[in-house]
Amino acid sequence: MVPDLKSVLAWSAVAAGVAIAAERRVSRMRTEAGSSMLDWELVRRTAYSRCGADGADEVAGAGSDYEPLVAELVPLLAEACGTAAQGANFGRVQVVGRRGFVDQNLAMMQRMMVPLEQGGLAAMRPSPLMRVPASIYLGTLLGYMGRRVLGQYDPVLSLDPESAVDLPRPALLIIEPNVSDFQRRSNLPLGSLRRWLMLHELTHAWQFELHPWLAPHLTGLIRELTQLPGGGGAKGLEEFLRTARRLRPQLATVGKVQAVMAVLEGHGNFIMREVGKRHLADFDTLDEAFHRRHEQPSATDRLLLVISGITFKLQQYQQGERFLRALQDAGGQPALDRVWSGPEALPSWAEVRRPTLWLRRLQFDSEPGPDSWPQAAPAPV
Repeated sequence: MVPDLKSVLAWSAVAAGVAIAAERRVSRMRTEAGSSMLDWELVRRTAYSRCGADGADEVAGAGSDYEPLVAELVPLLAEACGTAAQGANFGRVQVVGRRGFVDQNLAMMQRMMVPLEQGGLAAMRPSPLMRVPASIYLGTLLGYMGRRVLGQYDPVLSLDPESAVDLPRPALLIIEPNVSDFQRRSNLPLGSLRRWLMLHELTHAWQFELHPWLAPHLTGLIRELTQLPGGGGAKGLEEFLRTARRLRPQLATVGKVQAVMAVLEGHGNFIMREVGKRHLADFDTLDEAFHRRHEQPSATDRLLLVISGITFKLQQYQQGERFLRALQDAGGQPALDRVWSGPEALPSWAEVRRPTLWLRRLQFDSEPGPDSWPQAAPAPV
């Protein structure tokens, strides 16, 4: 997971902050100066209580088991991506427990929120009426993800340019207790499961580490999305309508972000399956197990998935993989390579849904019709 499910958590933090700010604007309640939009300690405590046992024993048992897999899988990944094999330092692996996952994502969320709280939202401080439930909601969502996510690549995005020198290095997280639980419940070969998972996350490392334009481009889109419209002297309905009109640029940017995320996640699944079919003897078993994992969530989980937007996020895996397979069928490796050539070659959300539009814009002649677009199996990691 990259800015994949991780991005859901980030946007939940941003959305919670925006909702709090809006509620403060309506209620005009007085609060303590300098207070944060979210109670981060409450978020942490709630997430810890919802994610279950940390799994320290599994983390200690895994030790450095994943490091050799990087050297083994990178040449296979490079072959599938049509690039030269990278050095052994490609993809720094960090094995963590559930609380380690929570802490990593909390640090990411706070990094994203700081410039918002110090900028356009600074004058709209939260009231306790919204701050506490928003914090509990975010902690509950983060705790749920702490039980479910198997792996995550963190490219370390920040909306604050001045903090760049203090940012941590990108890391590939493996949440080992979740991997162990999934392996036991599905009766999968542990070695094959780890390779399958690492293929997806290493693909995210390939995306960001070999294409240095990608992180600044994504950061710029997120910065556009989080710019609140300027205020005015109008009140009531007039102010609401004026604000809605000023939100149009953000709504246009939403489609751009959706398209980028669909390509990133779809590409992770695309490469995972391409390499898996060629080099993993257990490919069919693994693919079926991951499909079942997302097939029948409980009623409570379904509700949380819908409310949080994760259901839409899972659909992006399928849309993105379908888009890339259509490009492969129409233009082969040159078409796939073109996607990563720069921001101008990334598809719009309309092009993700209709690959022929992208193929036409980028002047690839052999274009498959809608009936020949391949269907992506709905089994996101």
